Amino acid sequence: MTAVTARPLDVFACPLDGIALVEASAGTGKTWNLCGLFLRLLLERRLEVQQVLVVTFTNAATAELRERIRARLVDVLAALDGRPAALADPFVAGLLDALRRPELGLDDAEMRARVARALQTFDEAAIFTIHGFCQRALADAPFASAMPLRQELADDGALVREIVFDFWRRHVAADTLPAGVAELLLSRGDTPEAWVELVRRRIAKPLARLVWPAVLDEPVAADTTALERAFDEARRLWRTERETVLAAVHEALPRLPANRYKPDSVATAARCWDEIAAAPSALLAPSDKLLDKGKAALLGAAKLQPKKGLAPPAPHAFFEAADALLEALAAARAALEVERLRLVRRLLEDAPERLRALKRERRVLAFDDMLQNLHERLTGGACPQLAAALKARFPAALIDEFQDTDPLQWAIFEAVYGAGDAPLFLIGDPKQAIYSFRNADLNTYLAARRSATASWTLAQNQRSSEPLLAALNGLFGHQPRAFMLDGLDYQPVGYGAKPRAAFADRGAERAALELWSLPRDDEGQPLAKSVAMARAAEACAAEIARLVDAGRRGEATLAGRGLAAGDIAVLVRSHRQGARMRQALAALGVASVELSQASVFASRDAEDLERLLGAVLEPANAARLRAALATEAMGFDAARIAALADDEAALAELVQRFAAYRETWFTRGVAVMLRRWTQDEGVAARLLSRADGERRMTNWLHLAECLQRAAETTTSPEALQRWLHDERRAPGGDEEAQLRLESDRNLVQIVTIHKSKGLEYPVVFCPFVFDGHAGPTGGGESRELHDAAGRQLWVFGDAEVEPGSDERAKVEQAAETLRLLYVALTRAVHRLVLVVGPYAVRQSAAESTKALLNWFVADGQEEPADWLKGKRTPEGLDAAWSAFAATHAQTVALRELPAAPGTPLTAEAADPEAIVALPAPAVPPAWWIGSYSSLTQGLRHEGAAQDRDEAQRPARRAAPAALAADDVLRFPRGAVAGECLHALFEHADFADAARWPEAAARALAAHPPEAEADAGRLAPMLETLLADVLATRLPGGVVLGDVPPGRRLAELEFTLPAPALAADALAAVLREAGLPVPPLAFGTLRGYLRGFIDLVFEHRGRCHVLDWKSNHLGWTAADYGPEPVAREVAAHGYQLQALLYLVALHRWQRARRAGYDPERHLGGAMVLFVRGLRPGWRNADGSPAGVWAYKPSVALIERLSALFDAVENA
Repeated sequence: MTAVTARPLDVFACPLDGIALVEASAGTGKTWNLCGLFLRLLLERRLEVQQVLVVTFTNAATAELRERIRARLVDVLAALDGRPAALADPFVAGLLDALRRPELGLDDAEMRARVARALQTFDEAAIFTIHGFCQRALADAPFASAMPLRQELADDGALVREIVFDFWRRHVAADTLPAGVAELLLSRGDTPEAWVELVRRRIAKPLARLVWPAVLDEPVAADTTALERAFDEARRLWRTERETVLAAVHEALPRLPANRYKPDSVATAARCWDEIAAAPSALLAPSDKLLDKGKAALLGAAKLQPKKGLAPPAPHAFFEAADALLEALAAARAALEVERLRLVRRLLEDAPERLRALKRERRVLAFDDMLQNLHERLTGGACPQLAAALKARFPAALIDEFQDTDPLQWAIFEAVYGAGDAPLFLIGDPKQAIYSFRNADLNTYLAARRSATASWTLAQNQRSSEPLLAALNGLFGHQPRAFMLDGLDYQPVGYGAKPRAAFADRGAERAALELWSLPRDDEGQPLAKSVAMARAAEACAAEIARLVDAGRRGEATLAGRGLAAGDIAVLVRSHRQGARMRQALAALGVASVELSQASVFASRDAEDLERLLGAVLEPANAARLRAALATEAMGFDAARIAALADDEAALAELVQRFAAYRETWFTRGVAVMLRRWTQDEGVAARLLSRADGERRMTNWLHLAECLQRAAETTTSPEALQRWLHDERRAPGGDEEAQLRLESDRNLVQIVTIHKSKGLEYPVVFCPFVFDGHAGPTGGGESRELHDAAGRQLWVFGDAEVEPGSDERAKVEQAAETLRLLYVALTRAVHRLVLVVGPYAVRQSAAESTKALLNWFVADGQEEPADWLKGKRTPEGLDAAWSAFAATHAQTVALRELPAAPGTPLTAEAADPEAIVALPAPAVPPAWWIGSYSSLTQGLRHEGAAQDRDEAQRPARRAAPAALAADDVLRFPRGAVAGECLHALFEHADFADAARWPEAAARALAAHPPEAEADAGRLAPMLETLLADVLATRLPGGVVLGDVPPGRRLAELEFTLPAPALAADALAAVLREAGLPVPPLAFGTLRGYLRGFIDLVFEHRGRCHVLDWKSNHLGWTAADYGPEPVAREVAAHGYQLQALLYLVALHRWQRARRAGYDPERHLGGAMVLFVRGLRPGWRNADGSPAGVWAYKPSVALIERLSALFDAVENA
């Protein structure tokens, strides 16, 4: 089918039928439009939230979509209720205008009823990850899908290992292979672990066609006998005649070709032959030394040919023996490689079927099995009714991030929605398809586009400033085939209407797109690559330091405030590049933090942890103990470790210590053991003393948490160590394993490009995009590519596919790099800095001219394959960038890389009172009950008691002499006193003052403060306190003493289910609302959030929450004024506590109150600092002292509430 022409999308007017593809370029409001489609389907098609299928590819994206869609429903409901703020929202106004068209037959009453019902049932919304959708599809229709009713969902990694290791035992270890094959496997690094990865790759791409060399089906035998004879002879001659051989070569050096034969190259060849002669057999000799024609072959007769007319070296039998060995080895390895590939083919053919059988036998299901099972049942003909059942269950579907799909996923959706006109929207940006390493397949996207009945584009960029957008349109539009592949053209995007924060940099004249060209060296040649990388990092660091300093001085501003370090991002390809930038920034006193998708299990700290666990399990094993001591966490250097051999007492003491750690592990668990080890060995101090200490300590804490979670499902400490071993060698990692930020401080963000996708930053630096090194191509002996029809192929050895297939594979690989660059270059809002130009590797600029960034400014007449093979000069490269900059001079500036050293930042003054010791965070169990304290202070416990006030702290100044001896401000302070005051308000009858003495006595008896001298005055103090608090008129006009018992509830306990409450998601909602984010001492809460609201009361139809605080802020009314109270609230995170309590109250009323409307029935929160609450103490504006009142928007409460609905793997 021919692809239809793409048109700009009008989300409120486009047809809602058939397969429609929406290409959403970077920053064009993809989620905004997806929400519009969802609400149109809900209202215009009169569907329920359970009927509109929304699929995306990560848990985090699923949670965000749930939150955004729900928030839009709240906005629309508010507009239908006539609230002006909601009516002014362009989204809401555009949607309602479209839905009020007469032909739709929708009136406002029906729309309001449908939206209200959608909100009430939103917990049932069909918003899933791809795996979650497949799981739901199979579970909802077990009979139609012919699936077992009960299966255990688990990782199949252990089963894959079992299958591969069993295959290895039966076919390799059993000595059934032809002679020489086992040695070849060993020399090539083939191990069961390596083959586990091969099988995992195969399982991940079940529809890929495996292509093998034709010779595998022909009889081939290796002559290993002849090879070993040749090896023995060459080794004998080298061992006995080494000096004679080398003397003959050195004597002939002047007569041999100078480009190959130099004293250094001869010495290198001699070292190669030394290693070869030390090997036990030819096949176990270092193959790179034997087969690399620039090394060992230099001493063979075939290479030792003199210049024309000159005499050759003196003849020696070794020269012919060397050639004979090389020829015999090449022939034998070719034949043995055939045998090896036959073995690999058998493994990849047998393992998937064996895995399926093993899972059926053990009733186990892995995540990828859900896709494969659903695909088989939809396309295999066994369940013809399943597609119709799914379409009836989900009459409409929105597939987000569709550029990351693969053949299996698309086949599933095509089977369900391919026939008929049911709406299926495929939303994504093929220019941002950068996850082929996760099995995403752009060719599948392009094939789906050809099947679409409509094609739309989002044509307005809502992210970048107008000058930067013009520069990027110029860059990507300069090259007609900017992304190399057919069907992947760049369409310029317009400047959207969304307001951007104003940016100004009055300290320097800079363009929106800054191109910094690498300079030449003193001889006019390109810089050596290492020098170029260092200079680029230093120049970017200097400019970042200037911007941060200008922000402090008000010369660089964003939205009227000083530009901060956190507004600046540096995008890199690898951790090595990130480390280089961190060092350059640190040298100028600029703090930074690295954010990446790498797994914490890939870190050096994970390797060190595995060594530590090995030593703890076997403390008497000297090798394991030494390996643990050599880790950076333990800090032993080589000399100190060597000294242990002569110091039996010190060694015995270490063994005893590690044996004690082992006992702790076995009796109290791995988390307790690691905490004790950290304390006893001084690990924190040792790591934090390093430049990257915060990063390293974060890794250790993260790893400890992962170990604790894994310990819930492993059977023994030994099994837990094996689990860590496997995780370190597994590719990638799930979201829980991704490296975490060291802190939430305002730091320069160093971000890998993959991780930056979907994010935006006011200012972006790309220091290393000039790097032309292609990096590893992946696959090793095999390669993945597509045939001319776009089908996936996995090609082994030298198998022939079709003409041009290898060339096409290189273009595909280059095209993905170009898409990665597109992602990097579209993250900036106001300014983008790129370092461009040539550099040298071994005096050659060839590598640098092949940097794919240069393709964007290349001659548009050249074919991609020709450009990749072509040779360009540094001068030509400079000219291309100069021409581009000149054409776009209004928005682009090309200047030489700044060479001036940066000015170090001066440290900002710290608040002495803010420097406090923080408790070590606890490692949570897999499922736990949290409280507000556990979220913010790391105090994790099943009981989750009431969240009380501050602990005792020293008074900042003495009490005034005139203060009455029985004034409540003299009431003792501290945790016990706080419990006493809370008990007073919990049990007192607000309306019966005659019973207050009884309430005071009861509170003092239950929680007696330490105040023997004032014991007689405490009860009168509490009675006076009750009188003052209950008589004070609070914001909104309420007097607590006037609230009848039937309108208030004391100590209301709540328990909110939290399947996957993520700290980063909570922080994101707070930041989006412009609220401060207190330190969050948890990663993800899986379980419940439990708490006690001190008082819920109703006033004028609204329910409010109130929290008593006994904090002592001072001795006068001014100490309890608005500013001191606000500081105390911010210092303790009470605003978040109030929000969580309001969420609990909102959900409680939603479940229990008929006709509940949060706009009419949900009030606000008050925090009462009761020591300063008395009728006569008023602030300058007439409000009562000691009170903090807060009324958040309903939309914010709804967004926070949605976080408690987030689930993992769904």
